[in-house]
Amino acid sequence: MPLNRFDQELIASNLLEAKTLQELHKKEKLLTHAKMLLLQKNPIKGGLDYTHLKAIHYFLFSEVYSWAGQDRYDANISAKFGKESTLFTPYEKLPHVASALFGALRDENYFIGQSKNDFIESSTVFMNGLNILHPFREGNGRVQRIFMQYLADNAGYSLNFEDVTSNEMVQASIEGAKGNLFLLKKIFTKCTKRQGNRQ
Repeated sequence: MPLNRFDQELIASNLLEAKTLQELHKKEKLLTHAKMLLLQKNPIKGGLDYTHLKAIHYFLFSEVYSWAGQDRYDANISAKFGKESTLFTPYEKLPHVASALFGALRDENYFIGQSKNDFIESSTVFMNGLNILHPFREGNGRVQRIFMQYLADNAGYSLNFEDVTSNEMVQASIEGAKGNLFLLKKIFTKCTKRQGNRQ
């Protein structure tokens, strides 16, 4: 099947000399998995802001894509962007929506001092906002989960997504984009633990 323009641009932007989507995804998965292992010992430092999110993306994909660390607006990727029935934040609205989302996070003091139940609720809403934002051409899910783990750690909690299947996350994201956060909250309830004796 011939590639559409969107996928042709993805192939053209890869730094791994991959010629097909299958080859690209295979090489990308191997490389980013190794990078994610490195992050377990050496987290990306930052202010839990949009710049921090982009820095995580750059670290993971700097050897894969020419636009690593750039959102769709920075990289001038203006095509409509979505998966199945879900449409993500339009290109022209990315700067405004990202500023509002991360501004709200700052105003909530990054969920520091919240009870476990409140943290789960806040994290569910913010993660859903990140997913709808979907700022990057590729790698959004991986970057989102790492960022949420940093956010949790800063607030005195730990997040472990290891037992969450890809299908569970996809279904939760689809429902979340429709305004139904039940499945996403279920994931955060399962994955969130207090650090030490924090109440």
